[in-house]
Amino acid sequence: MPDASPKFPHPNPTISFWLQGTRSSRLIGHRTTERLPATADVVLIGAGLSGVATAYFLLTGPDPPSNVVILEAREAGEGATGRNGGHCRPNCYAGYTEYKAQFGKEQAFKILANEMDTLNLTQEIIEKENIDCDFWRGYSLDVAMTQNSADTWAATLAEYIADGANVEGVVEQISDPTKAQEISRCPLAHAIYRFPAASLWPHKLVLGLLSICVDKYGLNLQTNTPVKSVRASGDSQWQIETDRGVITAQKVIYTTNAFTATLLPEFEGKITPIREQCSAIVPTKAYCGRGVMSHTCSFNWGAPDGYDYMVQRPKDGIFILGGGRCKVPIQDTVNQTDDSVKRPEITEYLGSALRTHLEGWGEEAVGEGLLCDWTGIICYTPDGVPFVGAVHGKPGAFICAGHCGHGMARIMTCARGIAALVRGEDWSVTGLPECFEPTPERLSLSL
Repeated sequence: MPDASPKFPHPNPTISFWLQGTRSSRLIGHRTTERLPATADVVLIGAGLSGVATAYFLLTGPDPPSNVVILEAREAGEGATGRNGGHCRPNCYAGYTEYKAQFGKEQAFKILANEMDTLNLTQEIIEKENIDCDFWRGYSLDVAMTQNSADTWAATLAEYIADGANVEGVVEQISDPTKAQEISRCPLAHAIYRFPAASLWPHKLVLGLLSICVDKYGLNLQTNTPVKSVRASGDSQWQIETDRGVITAQKVIYTTNAFTATLLPEFEGKITPIREQCSAIVPTKAYCGRGVMSHTCSFNWGAPDGYDYMVQRPKDGIFILGGGRCKVPIQDTVNQTDDSVKRPEITEYLGSALRTHLEGWGEEAVGEGLLCDWTGIICYTPDGVPFVGAVHGKPGAFICAGHCGHGMARIMTCARGIAALVRGEDWSVTGLPECFEPTPERLSLSL
């Protein structure tokens, strides 16, 4: 297994479907100023959704800082945000049992409530700012591909309801396999659970927010500027070192997700990188026109086979399918941060999976089937929730990272919360679960 330190993002990553479709963006290679500024009020490290949304909430909130800089190692939104499955898919019951065991009932309720808050806030911002990112809101299905998976979800939902959750009109449980197969169009379904969710073009969301921040609010974006180190200076400021020079800031925000431990070594083993693979697939005629899917979904087998996740884009009918991690040894995914390579075993799996996942897929004509696939680096934390808040023992340093492959259902509210903390507001203002805070106790845990 490779060294656990994540190092730096690869300079020549695979190009996802999302990135292929935005190659004309004026923000590619963007540097607001030719030279790196010498100073800033706030520096954000990372221009994925976490960094860009945090900048947005800082600049559009009360008493905005006058000088905000984002430093991005590659292109804006080229990391996990530009490589994901196109979901904004809140857990509306799933995970409750594990969260309750880890944090207690109150925090478990807050975690799930926060995910629905994130879906609503994401939609609110997209509509308010008129961002063209193919946002669609409807329903998603958890599809149990084994009886064990169906039983696990049933027990989780029952425990959640018994503890006081009101899921009426939010979660619909369909335990009859025949009906589950009919609704999901999956011939292997044992049961399904339906709940609110959305799909979108995540890279366009980042580019839309960035354009607003740069054009209207004076954000300084510096792409292709990897941060090599961050050190405290003697005057309660931070010196951020790059290959293009050093910038001194009053506050620094790490929106570095899987690569956090490179700059904050105390997070090594606390934010563990995982390489995932995802694909874009041209549908057969059975899934075109009136046959387009009415929902997004996740196909779950339980351990050790894991899950796949799928969106069919309403705009063009293209399927986005990710997963297949179980097809390769664990050492080929855990602590792997090279997203310039793909595993052929997973490519083969993703290219053929819908033939068995979906009823009546049929023979693929020339031009149908696998369009492209790519890799991306997600990460996991020992307790399954992100690190959001002030970095312990480092005044003026903040973090929003460790989203456990579930960032689209968490980031927007986390970014809003971080902006509030940077302004000096109390944690209670953020509305976030307290278990997200990066406390010393959490940093004592390891995967």
